[in-house]
Amino acid sequence: MDLIGYVQDMYLLAAQGEKQGILFWVVVYTFIVSLYSLIFQVRTRYWPYTLGQLSRLAVDKFGGPENTAAGQNYMGRALYRYDVGGESYEGSRVSPWVIVASHNAKFLLEKQLSRVQQYPDGKVRVFYNPNKPQKSYLIVAGKAGIVFTVLLVVVPPLAYFFSYAG
Repeated sequence: MDLIGYVQDMYLLAAQGEKQGILFWVVVYTFIVSLYSLIFQVRTRYWPYTLGQLSRLAVDKFGGPENTAAGQNYMGRALYRYDVGGESYEGSRVSPWVIVASHNAKFLLEKQLSRVQQYPDGKVRVFYNPNKPQKSYLIVAGKAGIVFTVLLVVVPPLAYFFSYAG
C-alpha cells in the first residue's frame, strides 16, 4: 500500500473512532511537535550569552485562587535586563521548558530555577538568540532534556509500527 493511501485509511479509521486511526494521528502529532522542540532545544544550546542583571526570580502562583494548597498551580517567573550590541533588553523567560506544577510538584520548579547561573554580584547568564536578541532565556536545554525529547521523537512511532506492522 502506498503512503498516501495509508494516511487516507488512517483518516477514515480515526473518523470512525477506531483505535489504530486515532493512535496514528496522535503519533504523527507527537512526532511533529517533539521534532520541532528537539531542533529548537539543540539550537538554543549554541546561543551566545551575556551577563545580565537579575531583578526577580521566584516560583509564583499561577491561575486562579484555589481553596486548597494541593489545588494551586505554580510557575517559575523571572525579570532581568541585559545588553547586546549596545542595545538594552528586558527578559522574563526562564527556560524553553515552560513548567506549570501543582503544589505537590512545586519542587520541580525550584530545581529548574536552581539551574540559573547566578554570580555573587547579582548578575546572571542570559542566553539570547543572535538573530533576535530580544528573545532570551536564563537556562537552555540540558543533555537530559534533549535525550528525553529524542525519546519522544523515536519511541511513539516505533511502538506504533511494531503494534500495527504487517
